[in-house]
Amino acid sequence: MQLFSELQRRNVVRVTIGYIVSSWLLIQVADLVLENIGSPKWVIQSIMLVLALGFPVVVFFSWAYEVTPEGIRRESEVDRSQSITHVTGRKLDRAIMAALVVALGYFAFDKYVLSDDPEAAIAEPIAAEADAPTPTSPSVTEDAAADMGKSIAVLPFVNMSADKSSEYFSDGLADTVLHMLAQIRELRVAARTSSFQFRDQAMDIAAIGSQLNVGAVLEGSVQRAGDKIRVTAQLIDVSNGYHLWSGNFDRELNDVFAIQDEIASEVVSALKLSLLGDSGDPISTDDTDNIDAYTEFLLAVNDLGSPNTESLPSAAKHLQEAVRLDPNYARAHSSLGRVYLEMEGYGLMGTTAAIAAARNAASRALDVAPTSSEALAVLGWADLRDGKLQPAGELLAEAIRNGPSDVIALQYFAGFLTADARPAEAAETYRRVIRLDPLSENPYLGLAELLRSEKKFSEAHELVAKRLEMAADSPSLRAAQSVNELAQGNLAAATRIMIEAHNLDPDDADIPAIIGRHYLALDLPIEARRWFDRAVEIDPQHPLSQSAPLFLNYYLQRDENETFQIARRLLENGIDDRQSSRFMALLVLVEYAARTDRSDIALEVLDNLYPNLFDDPPTDLTRDTAATFFAGMTLMQSGDVERGTHLLQFYVDYQSRYDEVYRVNRSTLAGHLILGDTDSAKEKLPAFVENRYYWEMNRMLLERSSLFDPLREEPAFVQMLDDYKREAEGQRTLLQAMALD
Repeated sequence: MQLFSELQRRNVVRVTIGYIVSSWLLIQVADLVLENIGSPKWVIQSIMLVLALGFPVVVFFSWAYEVTPEGIRRESEVDRSQSITHVTGRKLDRAIMAALVVALGYFAFDKYVLSDDPEAAIAEPIAAEADAPTPTSPSVTEDAAADMGKSIAVLPFVNMSADKSSEYFSDGLADTVLHMLAQIRELRVAARTSSFQFRDQAMDIAAIGSQLNVGAVLEGSVQRAGDKIRVTAQLIDVSNGYHLWSGNFDRELNDVFAIQDEIASEVVSALKLSLLGDSGDPISTDDTDNIDAYTEFLLAVNDLGSPNTESLPSAAKHLQEAVRLDPNYARAHSSLGRVYLEMEGYGLMGTTAAIAAARNAASRALDVAPTSSEALAVLGWADLRDGKLQPAGELLAEAIRNGPSDVIALQYFAGFLTADARPAEAAETYRRVIRLDPLSENPYLGLAELLRSEKKFSEAHELVAKRLEMAADSPSLRAAQSVNELAQGNLAAATRIMIEAHNLDPDDADIPAIIGRHYLALDLPIEARRWFDRAVEIDPQHPLSQSAPLFLNYYLQRDENETFQIARRLLENGIDDRQSSRFMALLVLVEYAARTDRSDIALEVLDNLYPNLFDDPPTDLTRDTAATFFAGMTLMQSGDVERGTHLLQFYVDYQSRYDEVYRVNRSTLAGHLILGDTDSAKEKLPAFVENRYYWEMNRMLLERSSLFDPLREEPAFVQMLDDYKREAEGQRTLLQAMALD
């Protein structure tokens, strides 16, 4: 108590209170002024640091010194009877009261005047940047816009609500703003996949901008309390940290759609860029005014942030509910179509069913929003999967015109260019996707596959290795490394890396089945069976699990009738061609039928699966080129030489353009041989010998398939099989030395 009395007598308490109140008021005024003139953050931070460092100095000074009529003197030198601390105290009281009045006035002005709605106050405290009054948006000069390179990243808005489960809402708000900005032709917008990876990361804006390769970053926060929200957003120039624009939006929750439009429009205005097209039409949101449908969409967007075998079905469920609640919700329809295609890629839906469902969803989206880039891209990819190359290219090109920063449309277009034998353009498109979405795996995987097909193995390896530096635990990237080794004949290294991928994702049935095939190519059938069994344990209905007996029995050349019946059943049940599963079933069916004079059974199965190939004339010959090949082969074996020749000649001619650009396909050789054109097969053989791309499949089929009997005495063919055997022995020794499990 004696110490406190002395602190009061020396006015230390009054000085402390006065310093704190004055400092707070100074910071508020400085923040308002500096933000309006575009000062960088370090200026206000420096002021705060100086005031913080000054606090102990002021407290010490008020304790050790005293103001007297003769000036400032050390307290120990002042006679207590002559002290005027009581007079100084009253002056300090008046000064503190004045400062408090000013502070309270400022607080009331911020809350009730600068806010759009006095009732929009949020229950929970709002962070300092949200407390700042909404400034008048400064104009951005043309030079500043040029410095930004007309590129922007939208970071996930920070959820500052008490309810952390509503984070999907703040993510969805940022996602919608991103979707709207991505429609501006002149603006390059970083993809959600990459920009949302910076959630909860305390990184400098300059570092984020560097990783995303953008000139400006839009960040913000959302605070929700009951039916009210406050959104704060600021656009920051990456090069210098200046706030190019900022704004606060206090709204009722049912006005969230107006908030999205307003924020996007403000940013566009700040960047001084034209809106989509030359007409000045407003940006399309493809959105809904049904809050429940919007909530379901946001939950789906959250699931799509990390696609896997669990999140994709969840995303589909939420989107299905969204379109049920609002049948005219275009963006939900188009996203649902994309989810169906993703599910097919993960083996969660059959190819035919997935393409039909995706086509239906995308068509519904276009009925409502004819310019939706995502819907056009989904339709284009569906056409491409159906072998409709030209229509697919037209749809995907239109999708890119409507959404120049739509990475889904660009990625699908790169796939089209690859299928159209235009690798240089495909590679550039993949690189464009990487610039927009540098932290996503998919464009790296697509480009690596393209580079491998052109035998640019070192470049493919470096590309995947670069991405692995950021995602060392990615099974997909490991698998890509494995395929790159396999394409060079390094089967031991490929198997080791694929086992690493399996350890990272032990629930993926694809990987152990592929490892099983590797072991077959190395003449290790016991180990192969063990890996095939592991795939069956994971998912017995997976196409690779179901087709595993075909590969094993074909390699061992045993149980031919049983294998034939398995192949027939799988085809009748519509097995997908995942990692050549359907191809192997077709090969077993057709070869065994030819050897046992049962071509009628093979024709019946093929006719039920591909009736278009047995029309007169046949149609949709590019829908499934493997089916065209096997249907032609079976027709010739059954005695229908004319129709069979027509199909096989079409296949060989169609495939030749890929042989010239990428690599000679073993089925091209077989096609020439079945047609009796052995000379053409021999002519292509040297180029085929150089190819190790499908090392394990090539070795098994070339050694065992009767299709290649006309080449059995050809020296180059004999040498190739000898090389396969010798290389297999060397790779087997390397693999066994690794002692892998």
